[in-house]
Amino acid sequence: MGWFPGYAVDVETGERLNIFFGENSSFSGNNARFLQTPGIASDMIFNPSAQLVAGVPGALPLQLVFGGQHNIYVTRQKYDACAELRSVLTPGVSSIRKIDPLSLITWVCMAVGDVANPMLSVADGLIPNELKIKLRVNNAFNRTRVIDRIANIKTCTTVPALPVYEFEFSGKAAEELKQEEYAGALANVKVVPNPYYAYSAYETSQFTNTIKVTNLPERAIVTIYSIDGKFIRKFNRDERSSRNAGNNPAVGSRQIIPSLEWDMKNAVGIPVASGVYLVHISAPELGEERTIKWFGVNRKFDPTGL
Repeated sequence: MGWFPGYAVDVETGERLNIFFGENSSFSGNNARFLQTPGIASDMIFNPSAQLVAGVPGALPLQLVFGGQHNIYVTRQKYDACAELRSVLTPGVSSIRKIDPLSLITWVCMAVGDVANPMLSVADGLIPNELKIKLRVNNAFNRTRVIDRIANIKTCTTVPALPVYEFEFSGKAAEELKQEEYAGALANVKVVPNPYYAYSAYETSQFTNTIKVTNLPERAIVTIYSIDGKFIRKFNRDERSSRNAGNNPAVGSRQIIPSLEWDMKNAVGIPVASGVYLVHISAPELGEERTIKWFGVNRKFDPTGL
């Protein structure tokens, strides 16, 4: 094993990751003639040169050198000085097992030196100056993460977890909540848009009428009445999280949707008239209820798109 003068950190978890390098040792022996600095590709030291190609007199094509082909590999495996990776890549281990570490690699590059900033000696730390590479990619919140152990990669063994954050509170003590300070578990529930003037951003065509009741708890009963108390529509909401089916689902658990849609029709599918309606929200598990007044102006049927 050789020493790589750098480190990698996962910005989502703050964990230090395994990082390692390789060099093209085929540039040794008789092939060392391709290198302007012989030995840099087989000395197990991270010391890429600035040489890109080498020409052999009277022969084509040119030999691609790329500084000795020092590849840098970053894995998603928690840092252990690459001890477990080495146990799999050690000579004598089945070549089939050597395929497993490839699934741990998340980023790779081939480093080439800079003429203006040549590599230093091992005694001087190799690196002439500090270089930081920042990688930011679109990454949806993961509900599961593959265990780091190489032996479990093929079986896709997972543990819950990304993103995970830890918070610490110090110098604070719990205080009894006063009744006048409590806004209620349903305080953030809204009916949007309110008022509704024949259109909402949730609608996809002239044939749809859509409003939403937002910020609902997992389980709730939403009942809509006219202003004189006549029953209009009832929704029995149950959005408790459940496991997705399949051996390898993209997301382990179904995400809870915090809202429900009302198409402005009554229980038998007839569009309601314009006016004021009462939206009653009951959360039995929280022991609370709330009633919201909603005003809407319906629009006439538009057959132009038929």
